[in-house]
Amino acid sequence: MASSFPSFEKTIQFLWLCFISNLLDLAHADPPYSVCSNNSNYSANSTFQNNLEILMSSIRSNASVSKLYYTSTGNDLDRIYAQYMCINYITHDSCSTCITAASQDIMQVCPGDKEAVVWEELCQLRYSNQSFLGHLDVSGNIAKDNQKDVENPEQFGLVVNETLSDLTKQVAFNASANMYATRQAAFTNTETLYALMQCSTDLSPDDCNTCLRVAMENISSCCDASRGGRVLSRSCYLRYELYAFYEGANESSKSPVPGKSSRRKTWIIIILTAAAAVLVVVILGSLIYYHAMRNGIKKWKKQNTRLDRNCHGIGHPNNNDFQLQNFQRDGLNDGESAFMDLESIYAATGNFSDSNLLGQGGFGPVYKVNEIHLLDFQARKCKLRSIEKI
Repeated sequence: MASSFPSFEKTIQFLWLCFISNLLDLAHADPPYSVCSNNSNYSANSTFQNNLEILMSSIRSNASVSKLYYTSTGNDLDRIYAQYMCINYITHDSCSTCITAASQDIMQVCPGDKEAVVWEELCQLRYSNQSFLGHLDVSGNIAKDNQKDVENPEQFGLVVNETLSDLTKQVAFNASANMYATRQAAFTNTETLYALMQCSTDLSPDDCNTCLRVAMENISSCCDASRGGRVLSRSCYLRYELYAFYEGANESSKSPVPGKSSRRKTWIIIILTAAAAVLVVVILGSLIYYHAMRNGIKKWKKQNTRLDRNCHGIGHPNNNDFQLQNFQRDGLNDGESAFMDLESIYAATGNFSDSNLLGQGGFGPVYKVNEIHLLDFQARKCKLRSIEKI
């Protein structure tokens, strides 16, 4: 039984390491995603930094009323241009929350850079010391795939390409679409493809079409076997999944829509924190139980070894020395050692023979007892304790 404790302890350690590893993987997979210039920097407390902070404040205040916004501030070399774009289906409140997070993240992930772009779950934000309004930019596109693979990638690829091609035309050349559209297409009898595309409205229709075509090429090179994918571009956005990830999709039991990124992150943090706390309690409880059991087994073995040592040799025909037999009350409580049964007393005193009468005490007659009978009584006591131990 004791040999199983080390393996149990290793199992607990293994589970803990697995939990921490999964936790780190999850944290690594979360937005924001970013591209930093790294070749053009501003100094701390400079005019450029002050203008950037003013620009971020202006962007945050406008995000609650507009889902796409372009602005600039400053003069000459310290002039900064900025633009944000929220996914069109989300509410103004969700857009404001997303842009607030993006404005904070972009300052942290690209500190000191004069040009940067960051993508959150539902929005994107960029700034530069060069004007980019109306200019197509597909440099630094990021393609992200769904971690689950599809069972029939060739058939799925045909459905995806056809759906995205039709959707590209609608987004780029249908003026009423305002450069945003979604589409659903049947993949199997039980699965539906959901796709979404959006361009920055400062682009021309041809540039929007080019941006989305490049995004489709990015998808084909990274995600051909995946159940879904997305492309993060400075000028456009593309995503498709086998579940209804956007609001307005008519799936009866759709997967959770990442509607409010901050709320979703908060719940993830709460759940992971609670899980970690429970795991810590389980590990500590298991270790305490393990040490308690181990100490209990050691104490039990020690007591039984001492009892066996005290009882060893009692009544042995070759050991008649009363003192050497360690005739003590070790291993017996006071109630057990203070009383002899009447049969043993009769045998030890010769049925209260007058020849064994020693005198008269305060509590009555005092008799001499036969050591052989007394040792036999002690041996029976040890035998009884051995049976109880078994």
